[in-house]
Amino acid sequence: MPIEGDLKSLNLSSVLQLVGQENLSGVLRLKKKGEIADIGFHDGLVTGAFYERGEKSERLEAYLVKSGIIGKNVFELVQEIHNETKRPIMNIIIEDHYLSVEEVERIIMFKIQEVFDELFTWEEGDFKFEQGSVIYPKSTIKIRMNTSSLILEAARRYDEWPRIKKIITSGDIVYKKVDRPELKLKPAEDEERILTLLDGRRSVDELIEISGLGRFRTYSCLYHLISSGQIEIAYAKPTVKKMKRERKAISFKFMLVPVSIAIILIGLIFEFLVGSYLNQKQLFNITLINKSGEIKAYEPYKQIFFYKHNRLPSSAEVRDIFLSE
Repeated sequence: MPIEGDLKSLNLSSVLQLVGQENLSGVLRLKKKGEIADIGFHDGLVTGAFYERGEKSERLEAYLVKSGIIGKNVFELVQEIHNETKRPIMNIIIEDHYLSVEEVERIIMFKIQEVFDELFTWEEGDFKFEQGSVIYPKSTIKIRMNTSSLILEAARRYDEWPRIKKIITSGDIVYKKVDRPELKLKPAEDEERILTLLDGRRSVDELIEISGLGRFRTYSCLYHLISSGQIEIAYAKPTVKKMKRERKAISFKFMLVPVSIAIILIGLIFEFLVGSYLNQKQLFNITLINKSGEIKAYEPYKQIFFYKHNRLPSSAEVRDIFLSE
C-alpha cells in the first residue's frame, strides 16, 4: 500500500514513525507552497535530508565555508582541483584530508536534524513515500540515524520554540555584549561561539548564517545569553524586503496628494467642457416667461440646480421651476 497523503490528515511524526517501524527503504518527499523536503531512509534509518524554500537551498559545501569550518581560500583551492580533475568536491575534502570522514558525518547529521526541526513547524503539506528511491546515490558517506531519536529531538525543540520566540521576536534584531565584570559565568561552548561573533552589527539571521549552529541552536544560545544578562538588544536592522515594503508605502503615501489633485482637475475640466458644449448648442440657454409675465433667464437657475443636485434638471423640473411661480 502506498504511503501518501496530507499532513492535516496524518501528522509528520506518525508518517516518520510508520516508515521507521516498518524498516522501509526509499525517500519521503514532502511539499507545500514554495517549500519542498526529501528524507532518505534505509531499513527504517535516516540516511540524508534535503530542504529547499523557494529558490533557497544550501549545499553542504556552501555551509562549510559560511560557517568557517573550511576557510574560503581552502575552498577555492578545492574548487580548482575539482575543475581540473572532475573529482566530486566532498571527495576532495575528505580524501585530501581537509576534513575527516567523522567530521563530515557529524556535520551531515547536524544538517539532517535541522531539516527535521523545520518540518515539525509545518502545519500543512503533502507527502509521498517513494519506495526504493535513494536520496544521494553518488554520496560516499553512509549515514544511519535513528528515526525515533530525530523525532524526539525535533519535538523537544518545537516545544521550546514559542518560549524562545517571545524573547527573540525577529531575525532583524542586533544584539551586543553587556560589560558586567561582576558576572562570573562561563558560557557553554556554543554560547561562547555566539559571543565571539557579536560585533554590534550582525543580526540574528546573519549569526545563523555564519555560526554553524543552525537556526534553533543559534536562537537557543541567544536566549540563554539574554536570560543570564550577558547580551542585550542594540537595535533592529531592517531587511531588504522590509525596506522595499517601507519604500512602497512611502511612495504610495506621497502619490495620494497629486492623484487627488489630478482627479479634481479632471472633474472641473470635464464640467467646464460639458457646460460650454451645452451653452454653445443652446440646449438650456433659454428664457422663459412665468405666469406673471416676467422674463426669467434659465442659465442661473440651471447652475444653481446643478450644484445642488449634481445633475441638470429635466424638462418637467424646468416647468416646475418657472411656471409654478
